[in-house]
Amino acid sequence: MFERSRTRPLVKPAGLVLALTIAHPAALVAADLSCNGLLETGQTMICSGFEPNWALELSCDGGMSTNFIDAFSGDGIQTTPGSITFASENPWQLATSHPVTGTIAYTPGGCTDESDAVRDFTFTPTGAPGLSPPFYPFCCRMK
Repeated sequence: MFERSRTRPLVKPAGLVLALTIAHPAALVAADLSCNGLLETGQTMICSGFEPNWALELSCDGGMSTNFIDAFSGDGIQTTPGSITFASENPWQLATSHPVTGTIAYTPGGCTDESDAVRDFTFTPTGAPGLSPPFYPFCCRMK
């Protein structure tokens, strides 16, 4: 009744695109994670702690820079610019001039912040100015 065709297309258009992409990885459009493989140029990541309230803000503008945002001492919020170095990538072990130390890990959908928003990066501090251990992990968001 129904006869199966002995000829079939070699590759459907979508399959052809996939085959070419797999065969040539350079054909993939990749993000330019020019700041330590963590941020694209123009991106900012904010890792906000709470109780006490403080944050680490990482910015990529040709190079990585950082701000320490302090909301737990004094009457107002203080922002102190600084430098940052990385000992490793993915996870990103870091130290800032503030001095804040710790690790940022890529945890897709694995971090829920105090507003119940789900985030993809988790910061686990090991040191922060004016604070004593124990330190607890908290989420990082892209801005």
